[in-house]
Amino acid sequence: MDSEVQGLPGLRSSKWESSGDEPHPQPSPRNAQAPQDSVAASMPALMLPPDDLAPSIPRRPQPLDNMQARVVAGGGSGPSVFSNASNFHMEHFQYNHYDRPPRQGSSGWDQLLKAASPSALHNSLARFDPPKCDEDTRVELINEIMTWIEDRESPTQLLCMTGAAGSGKSALQQTVAEKCAEKGILAASFFFNVSDPTRNDISRIIPTITYQLGQTSQTLRRVIGAVAEDDALVFSQTLKVQIEKLIIGPLAKLPPSEASGLPYAILIDGLDECYGEPQQRALLRAIQVCFLDRRSQFRIFIASRPELAIFEALEPGGHLHGINYPIRLSDDYDATSDIRLSLHRSFGDIGRKKRWRHAWFTEEEVEAIVEAASGQYIYAATVIRYVSEPRRSPAERLRTVLACQSGVDKVAKPFASLDSMYTLILTKAREAYEAIDNTHDFLFMLRVYLVTMAIGLNLDISHQDQLFGLEDDAHETILCDLRSILAVQEVLEGILEVRVYHKSFQDFLCTPERAGSLHIPTPRINEHITRCCLRTIDSFSLEDIAGGITLSNRDFILRWEALNLNLFCSAALLFACSASMTEGTETGAIADSFVQFGTSGFEKSRSEGCRQSSI
Repeated sequence: MDSEVQGLPGLRSSKWESSGDEPHPQPSPRNAQAPQDSVAASMPALMLPPDDLAPSIPRRPQPLDNMQARVVAGGGSGPSVFSNASNFHMEHFQYNHYDRPPRQGSSGWDQLLKAASPSALHNSLARFDPPKCDEDTRVELINEIMTWIEDRESPTQLLCMTGAAGSGKSALQQTVAEKCAEKGILAASFFFNVSDPTRNDISRIIPTITYQLGQTSQTLRRVIGAVAEDDALVFSQTLKVQIEKLIIGPLAKLPPSEASGLPYAILIDGLDECYGEPQQRALLRAIQVCFLDRRSQFRIFIASRPELAIFEALEPGGHLHGINYPIRLSDDYDATSDIRLSLHRSFGDIGRKKRWRHAWFTEEEVEAIVEAASGQYIYAATVIRYVSEPRRSPAERLRTVLACQSGVDKVAKPFASLDSMYTLILTKAREAYEAIDNTHDFLFMLRVYLVTMAIGLNLDISHQDQLFGLEDDAHETILCDLRSILAVQEVLEGILEVRVYHKSFQDFLCTPERAGSLHIPTPRINEHITRCCLRTIDSFSLEDIAGGITLSNRDFILRWEALNLNLFCSAALLFACSASMTEGTETGAIADSFVQFGTSGFEKSRSEGCRQSSI
């Protein structure tokens, strides 16, 4: 090969000389004399690596086979790298060739796998036999959710399903995830779990979702891997940055036709089981900013108990209010008939496995369980799990359940898992309350509210705060972390009262064998309510009491509401509590309260009456 080199201004033309016989370059002797106007008498080997070669790809120089190159003075045209060059001499020239394979991002993808949580996937082995809806149950609700997911023209991209503890949210999520997977539209799923350190915070959710997205497209996987390879610290950055770099950015590099054909349903279950309200808020905010505000291609389905972070986000004034499709599972959907169907089916399956030809349970027994479930699936599921124990008699264990429901059997523990859930909820709520306010006994005041509710006077909860000597709206602080088992709802026009989702929760609190250290004897609660009622009555003058009796019912109520007092409710509540004196032996304190009132309150009333008669 013989070619001339032309190149840089001011340089004389030179010429390449190569020998096609030798396998490797043979440099000129080191002592060869170059012309005086030579650029350099001798140059080291010339290295020309690619401009953007990734650092992780080793550089492999390869001498050009069968070439010996030496630049000498000459004329004519040459390689364009030295275009228009003239009058220079270059020796010891070595040409190195670099192979640059396409970047696969394999090391970055490996880092992504380390940051993800395999146990959070809907089909993870760690979640073996996860809860899901029985056949022919929750049919309308599942259809509603699937219709929303598949309607890509819907203006809302976020569905938030909230519900009480044990209302069946995870079973619904699992069922919907499997249906989406069958249809080929499941982009990713993440199931939080408070007891699993790999999925009880937000550190792994974006890598886990990203991993699943990468599984849907090899092109997307390579791009994601390259991003993770270039920025090894991306997994320790904020959620917004992770979403931008690992999801939004890589998707933008795909051809529109390919991106639009990818699965689009993202399911997140159990946000309340993510540790810490700040983390929950951060995830909700990142979803809004990165997915909703940008009108991304994804449809996102979140299920959670209505704990404070998500409750505030969804309520009027919250950043997700009005831009999500809300499903309030415990308030708007009655699961009673589905629970009945599940009990019949499960009990029937037990009989068939035992090869019993006769019915081993009655309709009345099923109805008793349905009533105790209060529309919450977890109660029925707990009963089914207990009765289905293969090494025990189903009929005997069913009788044990019914005996525990009625309070007859206090030794057996068929509701151990349910009690553990209640204990965890109460313990966390008490810790959260005591962290900001230790003025009142959290558990004691909770029981006061619940006992007052059970009496059935429909006494507005703000009036209860006043009656029990609490500051205005104290109930909001005390009850705000218990939304997974109760709610403050309007029972009559303008009257708010506590509503408990689980009937079994009341049974738990009233049974020392179940509640353990969380148990507070009911007579203590009644004593406190009695004292508060007597104190309220004692604050009235005899004239107020007499005047109230002569007023019409409407004027009576208006008068006491105007005074922020409610003598009638105090008296009625007092009567209900005093009736408990016949229900137990711990009644001495209540009786003492009446005696004390008789020696103070009545004397005050009598003295006021005497003064009025002497005037």
